[in-house]
Amino acid sequence: MKMGDIFSKAFRSKALRRCSLMTALSLVLISTVATLTGAQSPSRVSEESYKRGLERYKKGDLTGAIADFDRALDAYLSERLAYGAEASDRVVKANLDGVAVDYGDFVVNLPRPAAIYLNRGLARLRLGEIEAAINDLNESIKLAPRNAGAYLYRGIALQGTGDLDAAITNYSRALDLYPRYAEAWYNRGVAKRDKGAFDEALSDFDRALAISPKMTDALVNRAAVRYDKGDLKGALDDCNLAVKIDSRHHMAWNNRALIRYRQGDFDGAMSDVTRAIEVAPQEATPYVNRSSLWLEKNEFDKALADSEKAIALNPNLPTAWGNHGLARMNKNDFDGAMADFNHALELDPKSPALYFNRGNAWFSKGEADKAIADFEQAIKFNPRVAAVWNNCGNARFIKGDIEAAVNDYNRAIEIDPRYALAYANRGMARLLQKRDAEAESDFAQYRTLEPNPDPNFEKRINEAKRLRAEMDPKVKKI
Repeated sequence: MKMGDIFSKAFRSKALRRCSLMTALSLVLISTVATLTGAQSPSRVSEESYKRGLERYKKGDLTGAIADFDRALDAYLSERLAYGAEASDRVVKANLDGVAVDYGDFVVNLPRPAAIYLNRGLARLRLGEIEAAINDLNESIKLAPRNAGAYLYRGIALQGTGDLDAAITNYSRALDLYPRYAEAWYNRGVAKRDKGAFDEALSDFDRALAISPKMTDALVNRAAVRYDKGDLKGALDDCNLAVKIDSRHHMAWNNRALIRYRQGDFDGAMSDVTRAIEVAPQEATPYVNRSSLWLEKNEFDKALADSEKAIALNPNLPTAWGNHGLARMNKNDFDGAMADFNHALELDPKSPALYFNRGNAWFSKGEADKAIADFEQAIKFNPRVAAVWNNCGNARFIKGDIEAAVNDYNRAIEIDPRYALAYANRGMARLLQKRDAEAESDFAQYRTLEPNPDPNFEKRINEAKRLRAEMDPKVKKI
């Protein structure tokens, strides 16, 4: 027995992409070391290596910067061993220790090794060497416990490990030391948003923007929180301001596209996400989101091309593989789609959307049991998506488990009382149960809620009645 094609289209995950945590990583470090004359002393080596490391860091040569900071630290420690015990030698001590950190309206004097550890830690952080970066920042904080920047960057590093509580503690310590530290308010807001504390995150983003009104990352991330809370107007206002301040901020364009899509402005969404690609063609996420829009328009070749571009730019992005699989599935390449979904789930094994879409692929291949297993996994990770319950009901329906199918359709309707397909499918199932009056009520709901009813709907009702006649001895009469 096979019911017709009345089941939901696969949904795509179009979650807002948040901006990187790596905001304003370089402090303005001003050396106050006196110029030395004569032979190349260890303190001169330390000074020159340190300055060269800063220059390389600014130019993006992070590996070279780390090598210079290593030399600076070695030379400093060598000099310290030679002179550290001689407290009377004030000149040497001044030469070794004079570094200031200028925050614009707040200056902190640091021992030179604290500055070297700090900057080496920042370079390692940008290279993704998180544990090594944390070790350097720990050393910097031991030597200069009142430097707010070190706590900020240690918080960023800890957030990179997933330890949100420790990250928030470090951001809070940075703010205790320097309450006007906009980057600390911003990053604490990101951490709180990732914890699901949306109201607290909004408050932190507000504080960051009160100090630095043109901080576009804070605007874009505040828009993301407002989007998650359903405040689409507020989210759109933030993105509008962000693109006005910086017309090349690709995530402002990208996120505005998602907001416009949610508001029903498909053309505006397509225009914005295309603009995001134009200003940052090296970024994968806008290609993923544009591929989602192409899928909505049934432009599967274009969806395939954009998802392939995203994969080329970032092969570890599960949503790119997921959309690639959806495009293949809609082109009836079910084996290719399955391979894509499998790979995506290796990258993100807790994604309900990926389990849902792979379940749809199994369903299309006639593998109802495997489809049900994937739909149940999707429900485990997110039980509040009506389409998953609906499609799980469809898989149970074609297995002949009509009562279980009705239960699934009931859950879909409880979650979304305006979900037309669930009424249509429940009506079909109720026909097989000889609950004709309830079935007709469901069909009426479908016709009322669905703006573009299936032109073959009446034919499918007749097919269900024919199936009922064939199954009559097995059907429980109610």
